[in-house]
Amino acid sequence: MRKAAGADRTLLTFAPMVDSETSRLLLAHYGVDYEESDHLFGWASVLTLLHGGYGRVPLLYGRGLRVTAPWGIVAHFDGSAPPERKLIPDDPVLAASAKADWERFNGGIGADAAVFAYFHLLPQRALMVPLFAAPVPPTQARLTPLLYPLMSGLFRLLLCLSATRAEQAACRIRLLFDETGARIADGRPYLCGERITLGDIALAAASAPLLLPAGYGATMPPLESMPAPLADFSDELRAHPTGRFVARLYASGLAAARREEEKENSPLE
Repeated sequence: MRKAAGADRTLLTFAPMVDSETSRLLLAHYGVDYEESDHLFGWASVLTLLHGGYGRVPLLYGRGLRVTAPWGIVAHFDGSAPPERKLIPDDPVLAASAKADWERFNGGIGADAAVFAYFHLLPQRALMVPLFAAPVPPTQARLTPLLYPLMSGLFRLLLCLSATRAEQAACRIRLLFDETGARIADGRPYLCGERITLGDIALAAASAPLLLPAGYGATMPPLESMPAPLADFSDELRAHPTGRFVARLYASGLAAARREEEKENSPLE
């Protein structure tokens, strides 16, 4: 993931969000230099209002640009990308498949991953306070222990957390992993075949909090420190063909290595 100190664009995030990781992967793919500015949940939303956003996180701003959420990044950069770097292919069939994948992964498994992970992690205050405090400015880090009950309560309310919802989320994740595993069983490098699309980015980012692939851009507790149900589920998913597929995507830099070999001179505008 690209975090260029001194860059003239800023990605304002709540670091653990799936949408934050999705945005990191998108910006890396498009070759956009940025500096990430991480803040506590809730305060990050307030800060977006001060930088031309409307409360939704993440917000990319700078050099006259203000785009909100991962889809805003795609809408801004994909149209001017060269054909081989478009995440929405020109071919209408592939484009439809890529957009359908985006909806299923970004809007589906991403929410399920959050429900399952937060249900098991939020009761673990000793794990979660350092996790929330790690990426944020010092003042917010010092306040994190005091604010943790409020943040935890907000997550429980917004995600409607319960044992039943967590188990339902796990079942949907397993089903989707099985469907995707069957799809990639022919050895294709990407979901739509020989080229990376929106779906690959969305799948990687949405499942990363559970898979913990090398290169994941958010801070998470080590697997051995996690509650047993979460650690066991992570082990199960990492051993799955879809989990191994996501690990390969991260290991390959989601096509970043290929882009560097092409030595393009400047990021997209």
